[in-house]
Amino acid sequence: MLPRPSGSLLSASRKTGISLALSGNSGQPGSISLHDRLSSRSRVTNLGIVLLLGFASLSALLNLRYMIFGAHGSGQAPPPPGFASWATFHGYTPDSLKEVVPAPRNGTSNLNHLVLVPGHAVWAGCDVRQRDNDENWILEDYQRGGSVKTFFKHIEKGVQIANSDPQALVVFSGGQTRPSSLQTEAESYFSLAVAADLELPVIAGSLLESDLNGGKSSPASSSTSNSGVQGSKTTVGSLAHANAAVATRHGLQDVRMTTENFALDSFENLLFSIARFREYTGFYPERITVVGYGFKKDRFEQLHAKAVRWPTKAYVGGGGGPTFQYVGIDDEGDDIELQYKGEKVKAFSLFDKDMYGCHNALKAKRIQRNPTRRFHPYFSSAPEIADLLNWCPADMSGLQGIYPHNLPWDLRVTGSGWGRGALAVKASGKKGFLPDSRWLQIGREGH
Repeated sequence: MLPRPSGSLLSASRKTGISLALSGNSGQPGSISLHDRLSSRSRVTNLGIVLLLGFASLSALLNLRYMIFGAHGSGQAPPPPGFASWATFHGYTPDSLKEVVPAPRNGTSNLNHLVLVPGHAVWAGCDVRQRDNDENWILEDYQRGGSVKTFFKHIEKGVQIANSDPQALVVFSGGQTRPSSLQTEAESYFSLAVAADLELPVIAGSLLESDLNGGKSSPASSSTSNSGVQGSKTTVGSLAHANAAVATRHGLQDVRMTTENFALDSFENLLFSIARFREYTGFYPERITVVGYGFKKDRFEQLHAKAVRWPTKAYVGGGGGPTFQYVGIDDEGDDIELQYKGEKVKAFSLFDKDMYGCHNALKAKRIQRNPTRRFHPYFSSAPEIADLLNWCPADMSGLQGIYPHNLPWDLRVTGSGWGRGALAVKASGKKGFLPDSRWLQIGREGH
């Protein structure tokens, strides 16, 4: 048996190995390779040092590249100030936009009912008496022969619902979808409602209401009489520029109607109108009533409402009515059965697989309906739902791809007044995460 080397000899041997590893002296006959030296049991520490130096160098290079080229090198703009990444972007409205937006109009603080009237075409007539004439509309071929009468019935019904509920706001929704007109579907519906001299809902206590009542404000009433110029009352439309595609009238900003000018399909009609309600009033609705084609009812209730996780079977507390209703009005004639069958085969089946309309055929349709390249503003004006607005699950995911995170209209926790989503954010301890108390369903937006 060979004698065990002494401590001094063993120490000298280790120092020699380390010096050889660092000097890379592998040219001598019988020398051990650098890899073998570093990976031997007594040199593991040296290997770790080399690996750490390698990782540190790589990290430094990547950070240097990011500082030089920024996030634009990945095809995405950097996140807003104060946010580490787009994944943490919630509830942010740029100050430059806040500073030029006035406070919500007096009298809107009690509004909680969104009455949505989706647009289907553009009214372009100059004489409201010819509203049933196809030539006064910008239509698709399949809409000719009677659909325009139904469009006006939708407008009329939405206005009637708002007249019966002083807490309702009518939102006409539809973007600039036709290359032959720069007017939006929503704006044309609004103008037609005014020019047709319908009994329009007015904000209670507003100057327009006082004007319509002969200079006397009537807070208990929120709509006008349909008596034209008879007596002491006049309608909004009776003094409007009726012989124009764009109706004008002093005080229209006090009518309880507004437009949502960016939606390109039925899903966006619903989601964007919720965002527009928040943009207009400063808070989110508690109730939604949709007035549209009867054959689209299942699409809205079973698909669109589920996609935005809006409760369809609940009721607003205090006898406020159901949280979701759909009022269906179809075309007259023998083609209605074909419309119902076509809905199930075409639009419903597409949204059933792609509930957010962000893939393939539904995405292509949005592109086709946006000839003037419009961008909606709701990432800034409804910042609490920024992630929902940008949500696009995998194609064909259906119900499995429904947005899973917190939303302002999540059911409240009993007795607290806070939504489940707001409580989750509060529990996380993040400060400055919520822009105002409206997401918490407490109080009103301060201005």
